[in-house]
Amino acid sequence: MARWSLRWGNPNTSPPGGIRVKAAMLVQRGEPCPPEITELKVPGDGWALSWELVTQRPIKRWSRQARSRVRIRNLRIRLEKKFPLFAEAFIADELAARPDYFAAADVSERIAA
Repeated sequence: MARWSLRWGNPNTSPPGGIRVKAAMLVQRGEPCPPEITELKVPGDGWALSWELVTQRPIKRWSRQARSRVRIRNLRIRLEKKFPLFAEAFIADELAARPDYFAAADVSERIAA
């Protein structure tokens, strides 16, 4: 959902009548401004059309396999850039030193261990 509103446009002055929001309407995300609000807007009157997101899409979490793959890839890129001759040895050492991190074990599993 999104909210279209007609708000007072200058934060440094007070709007006439003291009301900062003249009109507001909830619409589906991506819909244009409703005509009920655009009809109230007069150019140069100090009121501004505004749009704000009311609900957000759920956060997409990476799978453990994806996190593990990206962590190992980033380690490989970082070490091959700094130490091209010894990168494979350093990567093996790092994977052996922190297996839980590179296996993308959950934080609760790492704390419990």
